[in-house]
Amino acid sequence: MNKKLFLLPVSVAVFFAFGRLNAQNSTKLIQDYYQKSGKLTQKNGANDKVGVIILNEDPSKTLGANIVNVQQTYNGLRLYNALGKVIIKGEQIVSEKNDFSRNVVVATPSKKEQKFSDDFLKQKLGLTKITHADYSSDVYFEKNGVFVLSKEIFVSDGNSSDVWHIIADAGSGEILSKDNMTLSCQFDHNLDSDEKSEEIQESQNRVDQPIYFKETIQNTTNNLLVPSNASYNIFPLPVEAPTFGSRTVINNPWDLAASPEGWHSDGTNSYTITRGNNVYAYSDQDNTNLPGYSPDGGITRNFNFPFADDRYADPFTYRDAAVTNLFYMNNKMHDVFYKFGFTESSRNFQTNNFANGGLGGDAVRAEAFDGSGLNNANFSSGYERIVSGQPQVLAPRMQMYLYDRTQTADDPIVRYQYNSPATIVNRPKASTGGASFGPIFGPAVTGDLAVSVPADACTAPAAGSLTNKIAIVTSTSCEYGLKVLNAQNAGAVGVIVYRPSSDTPVSMGAGNSGAQVTIPSINIGKTEGEFMVAQLNGGTTVNATLNFDYSGFKHSSFDNGIIAHEYGHGISNRLTGQGYSCLSATNTTEQMGEGWSDYFALMLTTRPGDTSALARGVGTYPKGQPVTGVGIRPAKYSPDFNENNYTYVNTNTAVIPHGVGFIWATMLWDLTWKYIEKYGYNSDVLASPTSGNAKALQIVMNGLKLQACSPTFIDGRDAILQADAVGNAGADKCMIWAAFAKRGLGVNASAGVKTVANDQVEDFTVPQECNTTLATQDIKNADTKFIVFPNPTYDEFFVGNIDKSSREVKIRMFDMSGKLVFTDSRESASKKAISTRGFQKGVYMVHIQQGDKTQVEKLIVR
Repeated sequence: MNKKLFLLPVSVAVFFAFGRLNAQNSTKLIQDYYQKSGKLTQKNGANDKVGVIILNEDPSKTLGANIVNVQQTYNGLRLYNALGKVIIKGEQIVSEKNDFSRNVVVATPSKKEQKFSDDFLKQKLGLTKITHADYSSDVYFEKNGVFVLSKEIFVSDGNSSDVWHIIADAGSGEILSKDNMTLSCQFDHNLDSDEKSEEIQESQNRVDQPIYFKETIQNTTNNLLVPSNASYNIFPLPVEAPTFGSRTVINNPWDLAASPEGWHSDGTNSYTITRGNNVYAYSDQDNTNLPGYSPDGGITRNFNFPFADDRYADPFTYRDAAVTNLFYMNNKMHDVFYKFGFTESSRNFQTNNFANGGLGGDAVRAEAFDGSGLNNANFSSGYERIVSGQPQVLAPRMQMYLYDRTQTADDPIVRYQYNSPATIVNRPKASTGGASFGPIFGPAVTGDLAVSVPADACTAPAAGSLTNKIAIVTSTSCEYGLKVLNAQNAGAVGVIVYRPSSDTPVSMGAGNSGAQVTIPSINIGKTEGEFMVAQLNGGTTVNATLNFDYSGFKHSSFDNGIIAHEYGHGISNRLTGQGYSCLSATNTTEQMGEGWSDYFALMLTTRPGDTSALARGVGTYPKGQPVTGVGIRPAKYSPDFNENNYTYVNTNTAVIPHGVGFIWATMLWDLTWKYIEKYGYNSDVLASPTSGNAKALQIVMNGLKLQACSPTFIDGRDAILQADAVGNAGADKCMIWAAFAKRGLGVNASAGVKTVANDQVEDFTVPQECNTTLATQDIKNADTKFIVFPNPTYDEFFVGNIDKSSREVKIRMFDMSGKLVFTDSRESASKKAISTRGFQKGVYMVHIQQGDKTQVEKLIVR
């Protein structure tokens, strides 16, 4: 099949890909605009060869406008990253921004390759195996001020989940741009990018190879199937993880506006397993790179499976429950964010788009219990595009791993066993670390121990010198994957890597070589490692077995926060620019993807009664921390500078992308509480579109759609401000400015050069026009309105903003007949809930008195 990307005439391309009746109107409007505005006019007189094509058009209900992504062309071929964004409202262009070139000078190629061989690409990319090399149409890439004819290629690594998006010179094959479309997130106990030791730490865990799922793309609305009843025993939102709450059986939890046939049908097929239109969830514990085991709910679709989460729980026993929770959470992410604009026309993840636009054919492949790593998770967003006039998609894939349990000296994780001599068989076990590469759940291996020569195995031991041996190597000098690979090539059946200066083992990252490793390996501390070496140097033959005990390990698929985080990568990537490769740290060191993902996780796991005073950690469950722990970020998320004092200047030294993203999410979290302060709180973002939570999440989603490709913090801030201007007439402009300026992203803040990591400049000022407005708001804060939430309520509610005064609060509740049904007095700092259990359904009046201030609020009990 010819996979050359075929650029249809602009009006036909829009209509074919997105099925919108207004496509031709938009096309003519945009063509006329660029013709009259002169924004494509060239300095060198090459105007007749320069044009623009429409990539996609997304009607936004909340903005009341169509967002159109466009791209500049030369001679019918795209100029790489020469992207623009047009906003059409009321059949008028109200905004247009672009990164077009006004001086397109094209180099004449001496030769042009149609395709490069896989061997050539492997050499250029440092890969040993390629499963796919998919070509788009040729593009022009700017190099030293001249545009070079180039190939856009998506290369899938055959030994990992990496999908490399590259731009290569069409003649020489020189790699002009390279970025990894698979985003790996670190939730490891010990694999810390900030850890300092004598060793080279490798922070990138190996993850396994994505599959190109090319499903039949359905876009029909005829004869919608009535959803079949289904029940799931899961951790329902807002429960973040098993440490935050219990499982609950829920029935038919889908939203028919987002999932018109429920969660188990794709318009053609109806499933009784964890598969449907939005996600196919399964286990890939054998790392086969194919859909594996999915639990079956039977004809009644009853997904109620046993679960345990204690020191001796066997994760293999609770696989069904894990896959079920992963299926639930992916579907919830789909349905919730559909309401906030992640729909078919904005390239969401569905098999059947039911004639609502978009391309379809790309439901999420969610892999629980993946056998290619530990202590991690990743997401590859794939893409939607047009190839040879036909839609082509790479379905997204989420991989969820097991987390190892917290170990102590008295209760280590057992990964090895001495078999002989008898004098050491019962020697107490030392703590160990695992590897994110090799056969994670593979069979045990047994062999005599042998010291590697050289000791660090950074250069290859002699061929055959370790045949059928378990090699012992030191952890110094080079990456772990290379050490183990070199020992493997010398014949070793397993490897023990020991740390010569620490008794604390670490989890070993794959580096560049781990993908080729096929034998097991473990990490161990100084004392036990030196004991093994001493035994061998003393002439003792030591036989051992590498056999891992997984009792007490945790399924990441039970952590709704991590699942939301991973799915969030898909949302932010698909909504930005061309829908892929726009959130790359290669193109901007301020890549904020980790921030949006953390933010989405926080927003979906807020609970009734949460306030801005509650500092939130992320990833406490895999870290083995209590719910009050810090988690995996440098600090908790909180508007309080005593808890989190990170500002824009800290991006100059933060780890890319996780540390940088943390600072962006900190700003968004501050902004959210400003919205709540103004519009009220409801932990359920779907309960009311007018709540502060819902408004904050909506403005962030709209900002994603409006921002440019390769955005900086400045671009992200400005896109949110533009969303407020377009959809809300700028009503919250000054509030937004104040929230960002508080963290150093004020008017005069500068991102510097996008590809330079340490030239950001912070500023704390707001626009002059906002000074008076914000001062007035500060005065009004003294008379802040009490809020009653959630409203409507089912079993309890809270009274907020009573802490604005130090006076005692009196709360009385009356039914509609005037009968007093509840009374309470409390301190202003109290966050105690008021129970409505046992109350009749209906409307009640809540009277709140604090000092001289009184307020009456209507409350609905359901």
